[in-house]
Amino acid sequence: MVFKVGTEEFAVDIMLTREVVLMREITPVPETEVYVEGVMNLRGSLVPVLDFRKRLRAFKTTDQQDHRIIIASLDGRTAGLIVDGASEVIRVSDDMIEGVPHLISEIGAGYVEGVVNLNGRFITLIDLRKALTGEIVGELDEVIAVLSRQRESLAPAQSA
Repeated sequence: MVFKVGTEEFAVDIMLTREVVLMREITPVPETEVYVEGVMNLRGSLVPVLDFRKRLRAFKTTDQQDHRIIIASLDGRTAGLIVDGASEVIRVSDDMIEGVPHLISEIGAGYVEGVVNLNGRFITLIDLRKALTGEIVGELDEVIAVLSRQRESLAPAQSA
């Protein structure tokens, strides 16, 4: 699936994405990392939301009306990823993927799997599992745990 961050195009494995939703209200969660925007309600479930633009260290973003949230599912966890726009689904074969220069992984961008050359259009292929490293997944788990505790403390006590 192809999405934009600023003017750059990126792609992730469609098998790890459940859907793309319009930008919606996100409730901030205090004392979380800068890339954690908060949580949103998705059909009755709380979903942690990351600003994928910050994760990819993008400086330029587009008009907020174009922003979308990619709902990704990794290892039994669901997370929303804010991007500047989600455009299309493409089929990629191995011969379309160009290797990653060693400099990319040396600067801490080991989540870049390669660059897709789609008829002269270059799309950076992102490995979501590597982009959402253990540290980030741990942060998401902590956000959900805090929210669960808050929800339990707000629930009325049931009498026996």
